[in-house]
Amino acid sequence: MRALYIKAYGGPDVMQIGELPDPEPKRGEVLVAIKAASINPVDWKVRSGELKLITGRTFPKTLGSDFAGVVERVGTGVAVPSVGERVYGITALMLRKPGAHAERLVAPPKRLRRMPDSMSFELAAALPVAGLTALNGLRQCGDLHGKSVLINGATGGVGHFAVQIAKARGATVTAVCSERNAERARSLGADVVIDYRKQDFARGNVRYDVVFDVFGHLKFPAVAPVLKDHGTMVTTLPGPSLIARMVWRRFVGGKHIVLGSMRDRPGDYAELERLLADGSIKPVIDRVVPLTEAAQAYAALEVGGTVGKVVIRTG
Repeated sequence: MRALYIKAYGGPDVMQIGELPDPEPKRGEVLVAIKAASINPVDWKVRSGELKLITGRTFPKTLGSDFAGVVERVGTGVAVPSVGERVYGITALMLRKPGAHAERLVAPPKRLRRMPDSMSFELAAALPVAGLTALNGLRQCGDLHGKSVLINGATGGVGHFAVQIAKARGATVTAVCSERNAERARSLGADVVIDYRKQDFARGNVRYDVVFDVFGHLKFPAVAPVLKDHGTMVTTLPGPSLIARMVWRRFVGGKHIVLGSMRDRPGDYAELERLLADGSIKPVIDRVVPLTEAAQAYAALEVGGTVGKVVIRTG
């Protein structure tokens, strides 16, 4: 099979397209013929070696976390899904599992979800990691009706879902993004847009119930002054000091911090599908590229400025 893989950690130049052996489903596994997969920040963090304590040093290593495709074969002991079913889901790339930027992938059934009939492979591939991360981050903030929510990084992969989900839950949404993406943020439902190049929201006078830092770059001392007394900071990438503060804030109360990590329970998928079906959310796909152009797509995403998701068509 063709795959995007690395033989060492490094920059975009270590990625290559080549032939790897077709995977074989073992007992309790499903072989999926992948039709589309998307790129997430975790993918280039794996490639760079930033997470090598978790991902290990076994090469070649395929990249890619979420995907959509068709069940090609099932291993013994698998009752569902059945051969021919359209499925989408996530592979545990950070736990040394094979990546999804390939023509085939084996995965346990619990990592797969049957695709709604109306969903395209490209749309399904854009949904899991970013959508589930945004959903879980906001879920931990409680009832958002009438609350003020700021999304830092509002037009990126996770951010554009977070804007839509917060708005669907009745929040007043402030989007932080570049000026050129301001209209896109408004079209997603943002009530207020802040151009981060011209204004630092953390130095402003407006206070928020929730600040969702999609990039995971902000420090709590910088965010705390613009949080309301019992406000919540959501971060996708906490460092050691922020984790320590997270634990401490649970004891002292008041303003607190939660981890906006992905959760992929059946109920979470069902919630995303419901929001999609009623028009509350829609994945924004910046571009769809063939597998042969995946390395260039990675490089463009790392520079920044891409709106929504980039999808790789693999089959």
